[in-house]
Amino acid sequence: ACAASLGSLAPGEVNAQEFPEFCPNCQGSGAIVCDMCGGTGKWRALSRKRAKDTYEFTECPNCFGRGKKVCPVCLGTGKGNVRGLLRREESKELLDKMYHGSLKPDVI
Repeated sequence: ACAASLGSLAPGEVNAQEFPEFCPNCQGSGAIVCDMCGGTGKWRALSRKRAKDTYEFTECPNCFGRGKKVCPVCLGTGKGNVRGLLRREESKELLDKMYHGSLKPDVI
């Protein structure tokens, strides 16, 4: 059954209908809500000073205060078909920026 559906495709050719038009993780926006701060950009940190424990709101260390992160599935492209994206030369730069926090959502 599987061979019959792929009969018209050449070896190595991919059927475009197999992939969604938009990234299923970010719905095509290229960004996702930060899971650490819930999109607020603020993070509640416990401050322990002598006998008194208080909470302070600081910049979220996960999204650097933006409230959004670049989608790790599509690397901010928003495309559903990212097959081979990591093999491309330009993706090394994208990954490096993403891991160091310099790749910002909605800028790509």
